[in-house]
Amino acid sequence: MRRLHAVFFGISVCATACTVGDESEEATSGASVTTIEAGLSGCKGKASSEVPANGRYTITTFGGPGDHQPMSCGGYANGTGWYAASRQRYGCGAKLKIEANGKCAVVTADDYGPDVCVEKAAGMPIIDVSPKVTKHLFGMSGAGWSDRVVVTVEEVAASTPVGPCVAGQPPAPTMTTCNSSTLERDVEEGVCVQAASDAKWYQCRGGEWVARSSATGCATAFGFCNSATLGKDVPARTCVQAASNSVWYQCNGQSWVTPVDTAARSGALGACSSWNPL
Repeated sequence: MRRLHAVFFGISVCATACTVGDESEEATSGASVTTIEAGLSGCKGKASSEVPANGRYTITTFGGPGDHQPMSCGGYANGTGWYAASRQRYGCGAKLKIEANGKCAVVTADDYGPDVCVEKAAGMPIIDVSPKVTKHLFGMSGAGWSDRVVVTVEEVAASTPVGPCVAGQPPAPTMTTCNSSTLERDVEEGVCVQAASDAKWYQCRGGEWVARSSATGCATAFGFCNSATLGKDVPARTCVQAASNSVWYQCNGQSWVTPVDTAARSGALGACSSWNPL
């Protein structure tokens, strides 16, 4: 099934800070919302925040070889992780249990999307996920909205480990998460965060924060972003109105992302830790 993909500049995790230049140059609302199948109309980069009462979604996939893009909550849609979009429904980092075909998988909401035009075409809500999920559930390397493959989605505890689970049973929680005041949420074992308090790097290990010299070797890292507008590096969740175009952006720990809800003062990672208007 042919798809159109918007192109974004890659952002690499740095040893001391995620320097991504001016807020307007490399910002993205996420990989999922920009992955649109050819032939659809009315696509404007907006995603629905309504959660269906019955938990039923059509499942689609994004990311993988040739489609590596940064996700709005951090990390990359590389097709090898247990990730999903719908952070506008459940929030960044939310754990979602997906069941179908007598199988089960737990994923993390790491991106924004899909576009409402895709859900309109499918006639029901869509959960956009890593190809790894459809491979586990159905033996399929990918799925589009026109395949009309239906799954049931339920939000589970934040401490729930990602990956395969037992259908019909609640996934067993794990205690190897750490609470990050910088991100204002729990993160999984192995995640690295550059703390807003002292700009130093820490990694979650065994439920505790362990200091480290850099983010090198971390599977996922949330660092500072460089703001051309403010002229300095700022921690994740910082919101800035860019001098270049007056648009609001939030640092997601890897890049500058948009949109930002100016009324609620929140973005992809949730509430803005600081608010910096022009």
